[in-house]
Amino acid sequence: MPENVPLITIGITCFNAEDTIARALESAGKQNWSNLEIIVVDDHSKDGSIQIIKEIQKKDNRIRLFCHEQNKGYPSALNTIVQHAKGEYIAFFDDDDDNETDRLSKQHKRLSLFQEEHPDDPVLCYAHRRVFVDGEEKPDAFVNAIGAKTPEPHGSMVADFILWHKKAKGYVWGEFGSGTMMAPKKVLQEFGFDPNFRRSAEWDLAVRVALQDGCFIAVDEPLVIQHKTQTSDKAGRKPLDYALMLRKKHRKYLQKNHVYLGAILQAYSRFYYFRGKPWKSRLCLALACLLSPTKIMADEIAKRTG
Repeated sequence: MPENVPLITIGITCFNAEDTIARALESAGKQNWSNLEIIVVDDHSKDGSIQIIKEIQKKDNRIRLFCHEQNKGYPSALNTIVQHAKGEYIAFFDDDDDNETDRLSKQHKRLSLFQEEHPDDPVLCYAHRRVFVDGEEKPDAFVNAIGAKTPEPHGSMVADFILWHKKAKGYVWGEFGSGTMMAPKKVLQEFGFDPNFRRSAEWDLAVRVALQDGCFIAVDEPLVIQHKTQTSDKAGRKPLDYALMLRKKHRKYLQKNHVYLGAILQAYSRFYYFRGKPWKSRLCLALACLLSPTKIMADEIAKRTG
């Protein structure tokens, strides 16, 4: 093996994924990167996931399995991956998704070139996602990643985008899916995932990295095939609850920019919009603009006028 090929850790969290974990492990095992390890953290599954992982592990000695003795949640499982990873870089694969065989090589190339020009900046790297529902691709649900083109978003502008949806002009904005992320291990060790966020942990990570002048980049290709599933953490009010929790955690930053209450109302607006309640959504957005007229209203006007 060439000496200049760094070890990359593929990290997979697993919870009650007996129907899909074999696909995820196959996707990891078929990567064309020659120097990799695969860490699977089972978050106290109640189904047959562990047995399936152990059977596949017998055929692939690159797989290491760690089992939580109680269910700790997704971010805690991610932290366990970071804790045990030996790789210079960590790439997270979801337990129900497919990944293109060259995902690691393309993300590593993107990261390496960027780090040559920005050696001191923390950086997170993503990729676009194709979306499948019930085995059928939904092109209209294609998910673009943040930072796919130069100039890449960085610093507090990214915190503003996440917390109150302000888009600085001239940048490529998109999603922060943890299942598409690759990052230097040292960055993930420094920042970690907040275990309180069973949902939106990747957004909280991104805010904290952004506020330390972090950079956000992506491979401008779909390298992940996402299989959409409905889970309990996505149901009911939970998306709204975690959106509010995120803003409350970063309250001091939002208050400093005079947009805290406006950001709270924007979270309600987006929640009602995606629940098919347009009038409630518009009302919350109007109130947000009234409470933060020099910030949120100005940005909404800029969006509509181009």
